[in-house]
Amino acid sequence: MQNSLFGKFIYLDELLDAAHKLNLAGFSFKTFSPIPILHELEEVFGPPAHKRLLRYFTLFGGVTGLIMGFIIVLGTAALYVLPRGGRPIFSITPTLLISYETTILFGVGMTLLGFVFLAGLPAFKLRIDEPEIGSDTFGLLIEGIREDKFEYVRSILLEHGASEVKKFEEN
Repeated sequence: MQNSLFGKFIYLDELLDAAHKLNLAGFSFKTFSPIPILHELEEVFGPPAHKRLLRYFTLFGGVTGLIMGFIIVLGTAALYVLPRGGRPIFSITPTLLISYETTILFGVGMTLLGFVFLAGLPAFKLRIDEPEIGSDTFGLLIEGIREDKFEYVRSILLEHGASEVKKFEEN
């Protein structure tokens, strides 16, 4: 972690107030919590960007799957022509069935890949080892702070009720 501050908060409201003030000041942060707080964060900051982008991964996968389904069925019928007593070689029903299945398959696969990509998995850089965060304390990590802004960020954290502020240098 490069030039980071980590603040511990006892109450969620104090963490949200500090995060809102830091967001208005242009700092990026990560929250750590013993309970899920996604809805509270969405009320303050709106939906996260990865939530809006994930639907495009799914759309791309679905459209790709539909096209691939048509190509597979129609390409196979064109390569291996089997006349079947007057029935059409390029039939609609099997084409739609296979295309439907490949649409779902590719859509789900791209959604999974999009989730992994947008979640930043696997996360090798972020290692905060604070046992209190998992039990009864909230944490706020502000990364990429310039050297002249450390005291400003520290004062915001302490002003909004941080019980402890730690400084992390480059690893």
